[in-house]
Amino acid sequence: MDPLMEDSNADAPSLNLLGQAAAKLLEYGNNASNNLQDTFTKMTIHGWLRLTVIVGGYLLLRPYVLKHGVKTAVSKMEDDEERERAKAALTPNELRGAKQQLEEHLEDDGGDGTGADWGQKARVRQRIMLKEMLEAEEQRRMEEEEDDRDIAEFLED
Repeated sequence: MDPLMEDSNADAPSLNLLGQAAAKLLEYGNNASNNLQDTFTKMTIHGWLRLTVIVGGYLLLRPYVLKHGVKTAVSKMEDDEERERAKAALTPNELRGAKQQLEEHLEDDGGDGTGADWGQKARVRQRIMLKEMLEAEEQRRMEEEEDDRDIAEFLED
């Protein structure tokens, strides 16, 4: 440091921590302002051309770089989803065969439940399933009655 500056600082009162921080910030601000001003006042035509090319290239290439970044992010997310689906490919219901039965039942009904009338198709599937359950219960009762008649033949008083 310059010896003259040290002498002038020796007469100044000492600052507390907040004052010292404010003085440093003021010094940094003055340095940045002086450097920026010197940069633009001393710039040659070569420097201006360089600055123009850099800013123009940034403005031209930025949209393409962003699109590429979005595409890579989306493809990465899709790959992650596929890996998660592969991990969860075999559910407990599939092990029990419930999913296959449900898919066969839906294929027999002739609908997958999508479209504008999905509520109607769901109601139709529900009615068909209930009808099949009632028929199966009725069939079971008929078989029990036949078994009871066979047993009643042999139980004569």
